[in-house]
Amino acid sequence: MSAMKKTGGIALVLAGALAFAQAAVAAPSVQLVSGHTTVALSDDLLKALVALGVAPGNVLPGGLYPTSSGASVVFPIPTGELDASGPKLEILHSGGLTLTAGDTRVALTSFIIDNIGSSGRLKLSGVVKANDTIVGRLPLFSITLTQAPSVTPESGSIAGRLTVRHASVTLTRTAAETLNAAFGLQGVFTAGFPIGTARIEARIRDLDGG
Repeated sequence: MSAMKKTGGIALVLAGALAFAQAAVAAPSVQLVSGHTTVALSDDLLKALVALGVAPGNVLPGGLYPTSSGASVVFPIPTGELDASGPKLEILHSGGLTLTAGDTRVALTSFIIDNIGSSGRLKLSGVVKANDTIVGRLPLFSITLTQAPSVTPESGSIAGRLTVRHASVTLTRTAAETLNAAFGLQGVFTAGFPIGTARIEARIRDLDGG
């Protein structure tokens, strides 16, 4: 199968998979080999953190950067899997985010975006630590696509680029309850609280020859 046909098949499936529902067109699985996810943090989140005296920070190699409209966080993508026949997706990230207030420090790391075993809905889970004690891997954020993902083929190889733009990121009930408990808050964070808008950019390759 040529590179253009292979990545073109992935793009065809993803274009009609805003909810990552079951697709009728079969397409190959590929691996994510590099990239990053950027989240522009919402005004609601930034204002809440300031009001609560909570300082955000980054866990390397993730980054936290000021922007003209607020702040963004960036997390590298070292690997992942995309099976467009589902479509099914798993994206692993390195780095993370910290939230610190007084003697309390919550670290969110090892993010995974996936829709495997979740009725096709995209979610982001992460390892949660409170003052360097691991709480567990928890479902942190829900991700809602506002436009179709795209795959751009690379000429001459079984490779391409996956791009997801303007994805809405909101807090899960589990994450809201965890943050409220960690910082001694009463209902400040709730399910659906707006975290920001995500953009995913990753290079993909067919490494297993499927």
